[in-house]
Amino acid sequence: MISDRPFRALVASACFLALSLPALAQTDAPAPGPSRATPSGAPPPAPAQIVPAVDPASLRSVSLAAVFTDKGGQITSGLKWRVFHIESAGADAVKVTESDDPSPKFRLPPGRYVVHAAYGLAAVTKEITVAKEALEDTLVIKAGGLQVEASVLDKPIPAAELTARIMLIQPTGERRLIAEGVSATNIMRLPEGRYYVECTYGDSNAAVSAEISITAGKLTEATFHQMAASLTLKLVSQPGGEAIANTAWSVLTPGGDVIRESIGAFPSLILAEGNYTVVARHEGRVYTREFDVKAGEDGDVEVVAR
Repeated sequence: MISDRPFRALVASACFLALSLPALAQTDAPAPGPSRATPSGAPPPAPAQIVPAVDPASLRSVSLAAVFTDKGGQITSGLKWRVFHIESAGADAVKVTESDDPSPKFRLPPGRYVVHAAYGLAAVTKEITVAKEALEDTLVIKAGGLQVEASVLDKPIPAAELTARIMLIQPTGERRLIAEGVSATNIMRLPEGRYYVECTYGDSNAAVSAEISITAGKLTEATFHQMAASLTLKLVSQPGGEAIANTAWSVLTPGGDVIRESIGAFPSLILAEGNYTVVARHEGRVYTREFDVKAGEDGDVEVVAR
């Protein structure tokens, strides 16, 4: 079941973080003279360059903010700002400052800059020109949140046991992987659009998927219904006996595909509902057993060594 509700952003203080470019020290160039080689025969070091100092009086205030929509409220957390200086046409932009403040205030010399604002996997860039007056600008980041939840027979699964694989559904219908192995313990920040989300319970084959739409400024809660169970494997000398240590395990599908391999006295794993074969190896001997997994029926799978 997928539900939307107004996006809950964490409340952060709206204090400004004043960042300024430090004045660059001027270094005197060495007096001209004959070129001399170093003892190793390498060419002498290049003379120090004269770097002009930044006049504090020339710095201008640049205040930035971001919103989810043109008429939406300000984003108050989860932002990462980077500012790049465009030195000349065709030259690479040089990063001059950054901030995690939701409403940063920078002090920059006049010139052309590119502002990059990231909100999770969503981002936007904008070119600005700093002139004689203070500058205020607001960027629109069309993004929303995704909260992945899951249950087995209406019993909630701890978020720490869930991970998500996220694919963007492109206009052509093709899917492009943008993130995998993402923990469900946090809200995932995504650009507005359609996604194919796969939710995995544990680290074996218990996975379900669904198409989900992300709307700017809203939190989408996606609840997945898993058909799986948590099991513990044991090699015993007799039913109900103590688990035998140093046992190598393989869990196979009916078709012979390996789902999981491990070593130990009683490894635990989560499997999707279905039929499996478990293979236990101990001191050169091999023991097998077929077993069924039913959703919500957690327990032990014993293999008797005989």
